[in-house]
Amino acid sequence: MNILGIWGYSADSKGPTHESGACLLSDGKLLAAVTEERLSRRKNDGAFPFRAIQEVLQITGLPPGELDLVSLAGLPPLQRSAKMLATQWELLRDTGIVLPRRILYALLTAKKIRRTVPENLRPVARMEWEHHHCHAAAAFFTSPFDQATVITLDGIGDSSICGTIGIGQGDSLRRLHEFNGYYSPGILYSFITKVFGFRPARHEGKITGLAGFGDPAVCSDQFRSLLQYDTGRHRFYSRWIPTLFGPGSEDLWSIPLVSDLLDQHEKKDIAAGLQRVLEEEVVKMVSDALRMTGIPDMVLAGGVFGNVKLNQRIRELEGVRAVYIHPGMGDDGLMVGAAYLGLQQLARQRRMPFRREFLQTVYLGPSYSEEQIQEQLQKHGLSGRRSENVEEEIAANLAQKRVVGRFAGRMEYGPRALGNRTILADAQDRSINDWLNKRLKRTEFMPFAPSLLEEDAGKYLIGWRSDHAAARFMTITYDVDPEIQRQCQAVVHVDGTARPQVVREEDNEGYHRVLTAYKRRTGLPIVVNTSFNMHEEPIVCTPADAIRSYLSGCVDVLALENIIVSR
Repeated sequence: MNILGIWGYSADSKGPTHESGACLLSDGKLLAAVTEERLSRRKNDGAFPFRAIQEVLQITGLPPGELDLVSLAGLPPLQRSAKMLATQWELLRDTGIVLPRRILYALLTAKKIRRTVPENLRPVARMEWEHHHCHAAAAFFTSPFDQATVITLDGIGDSSICGTIGIGQGDSLRRLHEFNGYYSPGILYSFITKVFGFRPARHEGKITGLAGFGDPAVCSDQFRSLLQYDTGRHRFYSRWIPTLFGPGSEDLWSIPLVSDLLDQHEKKDIAAGLQRVLEEEVVKMVSDALRMTGIPDMVLAGGVFGNVKLNQRIRELEGVRAVYIHPGMGDDGLMVGAAYLGLQQLARQRRMPFRREFLQTVYLGPSYSEEQIQEQLQKHGLSGRRSENVEEEIAANLAQKRVVGRFAGRMEYGPRALGNRTILADAQDRSINDWLNKRLKRTEFMPFAPSLLEEDAGKYLIGWRSDHAAARFMTITYDVDPEIQRQCQAVVHVDGTARPQVVREEDNEGYHRVLTAYKRRTGLPIVVNTSFNMHEEPIVCTPADAIRSYLSGCVDVLALENIIVSR
């Protein structure tokens, strides 16, 4: 059974979503997954994913006529409107707050919006799925667990709810509870991101990084007055967050307390207070979920779980045995969840077995031939030298403190560069955060993330175990051994943590060879790994994208498969 999963609201709609994309699932195996931004070159592109659909069909060689189902993330308009009105009624009942514009939006959604797909897909059967059901399916059905506590949490999905608690067992998902999106901790975090002058739904990681420099005690009490988790009623609650959906929500005065904080305290302390309260309240919710399910293995999805420090707190929580965060934890994972839900339903209808498969790697995008690479080099007036041992040459350049752009194999799915569309550099240089971020035109407070060999991970990361799948995808932080911190200062934050990619030979043989060669030369099994792109650009996808970044001064050396280009 071949299922095309799509996230992107309607082929006829000009209204964008977040991080639209498409994937192809065949008999439970994810064969391809690509977001629209990588192809359109517009960061966080939420337009309907026409390009991504074409790309995944091309990668797999599957014509539309061989699709069994098109499975769409997001509720159809009438159901979406009903859900929106239900959550607003709950808000009115609990707080007395009325949001006229949101009510009008709900009614117009039902009246004006129609859900469609591209013309060539209209003969194919179609199903549509609720936003957080897709997050939950992506998390559980790609996880290594046979049963798990399933938690989703984001800003607001289908304009109504921000999260769910559920149970995954075998081939089934069961929801136990859901959270009203008008009390969303994700909305509060995005609001502070915006108040600080960054882009909400894009730059929340800057707040997480900035928090490490601040004193959380300065503002924690104020943020506790804005956000609470009520364990008795199993819900998040706030009298202030709903005002962010009303008139004037573009103004920071929507929550006067935040304006007062800006007048009285440094941004780093405000960020630290916000991060501490987010961790406290979400951990309360996770503890509540564990009491509900009694299952110690946990899977997570939704944009809030892009917060790697929060994920570490969850992993360290008493009663939690293991944590898996879906690698495309944001809305880019919705297409995968929709595909699995469609497969599950189709299997039931046809009385066939439903198969799911642990997502061992995320190398699910396009790859390019040497001929295509040479063609682009000639087009840009460059010549490259074919290397007989490109991994050794990359390691040699890194040992000489040169910055290398590695372009190899299939592009990664999800927000992290994991070796195939990656900038690599020496991890010992403490000043690299300043000079390389300046070079890439980035404003970052987090250090660069490390890639390190699995064989050495236990020496570097406190508490790491080989079954910690999340560590393979840069979705969680670990405390770093204090003695080790001095060896790799470029990849350790001021709070003594790092966000690793633990590289296994079976996941990426070529990248593993790079790290192994680098270790032979330097004694260190660890390098800086940051995404191959300039600031506010998507990660590179094609050889042309990589060459343009090289020409802009992004890297000193460009390794395009086995072809080396250097200044």
